[in-house]
Parts: sequence; C-alpha cells; structure tokens
Amino acid sequence: MRELAKAFLAQGKKVRAAALMLNLIKTEPTPENLELLADIYMRQGLFDDAAVLYLRVVKMGLNEALDTRGNAAVS
Repeated sequence: MRELAKAFLAQGKKVRAAALMLNLIKTEPTPENLELLADIYMRQGLFDDAAVLYLRVVKMGLNEALDTRGNAAVS
C-alpha cells in the first residue's frame, strides 16, 4: 500500500495518497509510514498536521534509543 501511495503522489494525486497512508498507519505506524504521510501533508500545505507526524517520528526514534540503553521512554 505504501508503494501505491508513492505512485499516487508521483502522479499528483495527493488526496488519494494521503487516504491510503492514513489507513496504513492505523495498522503499521512505522516511522517510515508516518514520515511519508507527513511529506504528503507538507505538499498539501497541511503544515501543522505534518509537524505532528514528524514529532511522532522523532519521539519514536528517541524511545528506541532510550530503550536500548534501558532508560525510560519519552511520552
């Protein structure tokens, strides 16, 4: 589904790409999927929505780094 969303985005079909990614992050909220949706939002001019997703990606990275050190997660 991610590749299909990328294809729609390449064709300029941003709304379709966003819809696919919204469905995908419900079951697979990976940093890569969140970042792609944030990129789509940026292209749509939805900067606040994109910022929220980019922040989630950063927090996921921080939590992963802290988990490997045995520290508490960032909320």
